[in-house]
Amino acid sequence: MEVHKGNLPAGKDSKTEILFCSKPLQMYKDPSTYDGADLSDIDLGDGDYLPIVLQFLYLGSVISSDCTDTLDVRTRIEKAGNAFGALSENIFRSLIVSITAKSFVYQMIVLTILLYGSESWCLTEALVQELSCFHSRCMRAMCRVTRKQTRIHRISNADLQKRLDLQPIKSYIARRQLRWAGHVSRMSFNRLPRKMLSSWVRSKRPRGAPQMTYGRTIKRLLKYANIEVDSWHILAADRLSWKKTIAI
Repeated sequence: MEVHKGNLPAGKDSKTEILFCSKPLQMYKDPSTYDGADLSDIDLGDGDYLPIVLQFLYLGSVISSDCTDTLDVRTRIEKAGNAFGALSENIFRSLIVSITAKSFVYQMIVLTILLYGSESWCLTEALVQELSCFHSRCMRAMCRVTRKQTRIHRISNADLQKRLDLQPIKSYIARRQLRWAGHVSRMSFNRLPRKMLSSWVRSKRPRGAPQMTYGRTIKRLLKYANIEVDSWHILAADRLSWKKTIAI
């Protein structure tokens, strides 16, 4: 395998990038500079170089230096918003397109773009709220209802969901994440995803509140789906039963 490196004389950008993963910011004396860390390009000689970056796009998902999913979630919201906007005039805000057709296109295109890669997200309540707000804006647009009208006529998100035959954004996220968690739990223990699911870091936690973890996210979604946290892996061992259980 050959590493694709950049070359300054040739004006060629490097396809290979090195992601700088920082410690929790509270562990730095000067978080703005990561205590003077050298993030300049690595000089390989003869004009060749490898850049050090703070965010990296891998298979459509944005991996950031702080190892959180905040940037990836906001990138998905932006991309889904662009897709919704491109189809808005001809489909979503159209008077001649039925509600059923709008809902189908929204689920097949916009929601698919929005939740791409969500199976592995570690979602804080703030990120869930950002996704939910986007979902609500799209529903209001498809129903041609303004925020003022929702206040005056007391139109709730549940009313819009019923009209469009949609579900809360948390249901779509839970279905995707629990389906993936069940798939991983059925893997043999020599598979890397299975090892990661049940792994434990013995190092002492750093100062400050712990970041949201995948395990905590799954536990929260299991409670949302009314599934026993301690025995979910037993239920997930049966693929068909698990599929029916997570059909939230």
